[in-house]
Amino acid sequence: MDKNRGFTLIEFIVVISIALLFLGITLPRYNDYGSQLKLKNDAKKLVDVFELAKKKALSGDLYDKNCSDFTGYRTTVVGGTAYSLNFCCSGSCTSVQEYNLSSGVAFSSGIGNYNFTPLMIYPNFVGNTIRLRNSVINKCIDISISPIGVIELNETLISC
Repeated sequence: MDKNRGFTLIEFIVVISIALLFLGITLPRYNDYGSQLKLKNDAKKLVDVFELAKKKALSGDLYDKNCSDFTGYRTTVVGGTAYSLNFCCSGSCTSVQEYNLSSGVAFSSGIGNYNFTPLMIYPNFVGNTIRLRNSVINKCIDISISPIGVIELNETLISC
């Protein structure tokens, strides 16, 4: 029987060093990818809330059945990391649902009210671009809203 079966200490150290080298190269990229994905998912979720407000306003969906003067739905971008979907009747709005962005993601522009009126007659938007920023990777993503309510997400990440 051969007593030299197995690995020498040098061979073992070389294999471990190569494995650690690959791990050191791929781990930061994996973390960046996770942060990019988080930013894109938050932007898609915000777009979905805008689309929901627009569709509810277009259909005349009454959140409060006692409303006699339906003025539409509003998406309010509070700033920081919060936004909400609101039902508006007779000039006052009631919160339907509140949302928060993921950790490390915040609004850098587009803070205010986005009013989707019934039948989208004279919608009122505070701006035409909302920018989300991920502070971990210092990248931003833009959401644009046209004057007639067309909502577009530009999934290309840009430097902030």
